[in-house]
Amino acid sequence: MQDAKWGISHHYLAGGTLDNAWYQITDYDEWNNYVNGFDVDAYAQKAEKLGYRYVIFTLTQNRGYLSTTSEIYDLHSPACPKVEVAPGCKTQLNSNQADYTPSRDLVLDLALALKAKGIKLIAYLPSHLGDRWTGTKVKAPYPDWFLKGFISERAKKWGDNIAGWWFDGWYQADESEQELAANNAYPVADKLAESVRSGNPNAVITISDGFDYSFIPNDPQSNYTQGEHNELPPIPESGEVTTALGTKVQWHGFTYTSLEDPLFGGWGQVKRSLKYSNEEVAERVKAISQVGGVTTLDVAINPNGTWLVDRLVQIQTVGNTVGTTQDTTYSGLELVNDDDPRIQYSENGNWQSVSQTNTGEYKQDMHITEVNGAYFSYQFTGSSIVFATSKAANQGDVEVILDGQSQGTYSIFDGNNYRQVQSIVFEKHDLAAGPHTLTVKKVSGDVMPVDVVLSKKPEEYKAKSQ
Repeated sequence: MQDAKWGISHHYLAGGTLDNAWYQITDYDEWNNYVNGFDVDAYAQKAEKLGYRYVIFTLTQNRGYLSTTSEIYDLHSPACPKVEVAPGCKTQLNSNQADYTPSRDLVLDLALALKAKGIKLIAYLPSHLGDRWTGTKVKAPYPDWFLKGFISERAKKWGDNIAGWWFDGWYQADESEQELAANNAYPVADKLAESVRSGNPNAVITISDGFDYSFIPNDPQSNYTQGEHNELPPIPESGEVTTALGTKVQWHGFTYTSLEDPLFGGWGQVKRSLKYSNEEVAERVKAISQVGGVTTLDVAINPNGTWLVDRLVQIQTVGNTVGTTQDTTYSGLELVNDDDPRIQYSENGNWQSVSQTNTGEYKQDMHITEVNGAYFSYQFTGSSIVFATSKAANQGDVEVILDGQSQGTYSIFDGNNYRQVQSIVFEKHDLAAGPHTLTVKKVSGDVMPVDVVLSKKPEEYKAKSQ
């Protein structure tokens, strides 16, 4: 991990019925559509530009659906809960058991696309089971079908395409497990390691046993510290840590980039704004890497796998600062909010400014119109322009016009129930130097929202050197 310097985590989770629970998707068909519609090649191309060298990606986290297939997981699935708890839950064919697995192994497909770009994938999975919809904690004993069967099944299927695992929740073992650990017996850790390495003997793992042990592993199997931290990780003295057992492991810090949610903190919060400035995050990751440490930043993405544009700018700024990419396609852009006076709205649009609390739009607001033919214009100077907005089921097409020339129509429609926020609709990065005008016109659909445009900053952006 040390050579990578830093990486990204995505809490890619269907959620459940809890308020603000990630994507809050309980319908099997909707989740399956997103998993199957996740464009792994486009994601990998973006990853290469942004400069991170590994991705920690969730298989699940106690609630809802998996992002991978599994015969063993299906075999041990409970029945669907009451419809008010999980509307849209489906049973497996010829069974009354709930179907929690999609028709696509997104984890493997993503790992292969990233591997082609020299980027590794690490699987994220709780080492315990919880109620799959309410999130109620279920204590040990951990069933062997999960610790050995399910994990071993996935590990053997994936082989060395999965570089490692990050296991959550060992701290929720019952008293008998804690007593065993106190006597230097580690049945859970040993079973996890055995299962993982049955598919990839060189896989690295870490097992989270709570914030008290973020930087001091408490088991003999971890290769790197789990690193959970609610703020930017501290700068360590060294990139090597001596554990309580006397072994040496890689120092690793793990934090989120979104503002906190009352229930879940900032982990995976697509609905919250960024917590830190781009420079704060970039300089901390750089400082940690300079002493041999590694940082993982948890970043929200949309269910269809697309990036929120404010995250794109921040993450590429990190890559530039740490020195893992020289590409400045996004880090060199200024985000111009929909209420900026430089954005001019047509008089015929009956435009409304709408506050969006905890929905994920840039700065939690947007302008909307219901009038076909209504438009906005934005004048800028530079070689790049991006228009990003929400995509939803009640929206249609827009026409993009650049310097008076139509660039065609673009869809802002998403047929599922969950709105895709800060999604790139149009981008162009090879414009001639000089002044330009972007115009976007409503063509169809009930509404056209305007969230944010991005263009080159007034002064040429210069990537920070290592």
